[in-house]
Amino acid sequence: MIDWLRRFAVRSYRIGRFVGYFIYELVASNVIVAWEIITPRSGLSPVIIAMPLRSRTKGERTLFVGVVTLTPGTLSLDLRDEPATLYIHGMHASDVNRFRRRLHYLEDLLLAAWRPVGSAQQVGPAVPGAATPTAAGPSGESGGLPPRPETPAASDGKPTDRDSEEGSR
Repeated sequence: MIDWLRRFAVRSYRIGRFVGYFIYELVASNVIVAWEIITPRSGLSPVIIAMPLRSRTKGERTLFVGVVTLTPGTLSLDLRDEPATLYIHGMHASDVNRFRRRLHYLEDLLLAAWRPVGSAQQVGPAVPGAATPTAAGPSGESGGLPPRPETPAASDGKPTDRDSEEGSR
């Protein structure tokens, strides 16, 4: 009984964290796209990236493709099965690495919410050298959630103080 309750609490936390982050991304993206429409200057930094996926099943991949496509300013272009790769167009990706980290973070949250608690393969880094997930969930369990990526302080595409600090490391 206690194990069932713990799994329910962890799963609820994971789903809530995914939904919260997705709503945040949805609102922020809508504001950026709306600002782009009403201002006369162009702040577009379009990019197409190939993103290796950690999704194991077609259902997980399909769900992630839908989430990416629903977010304004991003569009899923192509999904390859072997190896699992998603090609994504981004309208505002002046920092390609930050754009890629945010998408990987979104996939990690989605997979953590989708997969059962205590599954044999937890969500892990997709790119070599990426940080191992460490964010603690309820009752101190890792839960396979990654740390939250940095969000840009300015939406105009100009470098921030944080960008210059990262470049000097």
